Parts: sequence; C-alpha cells; structure tokens
Amino acid sequence: MPATTAPGTGPGGFLARLPVPGRDAVLAAAVRRSWDPGELLVRDGEDATALLVVTQGHAVVRLLLPSGSQVTLAVLGAGDIVGEVGLLNRDHERTADVIALDAVEALVLRRPAFDRIRRSTPEVDDFVMQLMARRIDRLSHRVAEAHHLPAPRRVARRLHEVGRLYGTDEVSVRVPLTQEDLAGLAGAARPTVNAALRRLEQDGVVRLGRGGVEILDQRELRRRC
Repeated sequence: MPATTAPGTGPGGFLARLPVPGRDAVLAAAVRRSWDPGELLVRDGEDATALLVVTQGHAVVRLLLPSGSQVTLAVLGAGDIVGEVGLLNRDHERTADVIALDAVEALVLRRPAFDRIRRSTPEVDDFVMQLMARRIDRLSHRVAEAHHLPAPRRVARRLHEVGRLYGTDEVSVRVPLTQEDLAGLAGAARPTVNAALRRLEQDGVVRLGRGGVEILDQRELRRRC
C-alpha cells in the first residue's frame, strides 16, 4: 500500500531532511514492507531495483569477503536509506547483505518511481547527490581514523554511534552486535576489540553478553570517543 505518512523518521533521517516536494513525492510512490529479525532486506549480488528507507527497527550491513568470512560495514536505524547507489548506477548489483537485527519496516521505492521523481522533482536529485557527497566525506574520515586514532577510541566511537540508534544518553541500551561486528565497524582485529571491551567492562561502562553489548554509561562512553 502507498506510504501516506512518514513514521520513524527522526530529525537526521532521509525523509526528515528531504525538501517537502520530494518528501511528498516519495511517500506517494513508495510502498511499505516489513521484515522479521534475521531476514534479508537486500542480498549481495542481486539486481539493484529499489531504494529502501528504514522507518522502524535496525539492520546491519555485512560484506562477504573472498575468504568466505563477513565484515560488518554499518548499522542502520530509522531514517537511513539503502540502495541509492544501485539506482544511480544502471548496471549495479547489490554489493552487501542487509540483515534485520530486529523487526524492521521500510518504505520501498522502485527504480521507475525513483527515476520519475528525479525528473519531476529536482530537489530530490540535488539531495541525493548531496547525500552521496556526505557519505564519501564520512568514508574519508573513517580512513583517517584508522590511520591516526587508537583502536580503543575507534571501538568506543562505533559502539557509541550504534548505541545512539537504540536509545539516549540517559538510559542503558543493549546493542545486539558481536565482537566480530564491532571489529568490522572499528577497522580493528577481534583480539584488539575484545581487549578494548574488557577494559570498558572493568570500568563499568559496558556489560558484555552473548551476542551483544549492554551500554551502561553512554556519557562515559562518549567521553572516551
């Protein structure tokens, strides 16, 4: 069914920042879909036929390496988008899996509708280009971090960023990520991540558990970023 409202779009989300004419056009053309925890929103290697705007829940982006192992690239929350690169590149295939961490809802905008909106609503085209530029800038900052920022600070930064998707600084939150996930996000080896997390646990900042990390003190975690 068409999406006539924009649930789950926070102040920094895609729809919230999109100019009103473009937002209305996207909402009129998109349809809603839902996924259960563990389901694939996007599969590596499939044709890129749609853009997804997450409106509720969380998903993880994982890349399959030639060795057969996977590396986690990002965690998505309400307001994030998936698949815009594939729609801009006509011959593009999906390059990573996107997996629901919990119950996820998203608006699905198919390629024909996306192309039509770009032609009829220039604000959307301009905004998508700006979005791509910001992503490149963020990637550049991540590369610089990997060269100049100690691994414990990178671990703290990535954990704090993901924690903010799940809650505020005022409450403890559980982040359902493994140490392998955090290693990919922080660009660090798993033993290094384990040592950083153990130190945070000893200091009462986090509590480690099976398949996740509970952040007990977001403010202190932010201070260590």
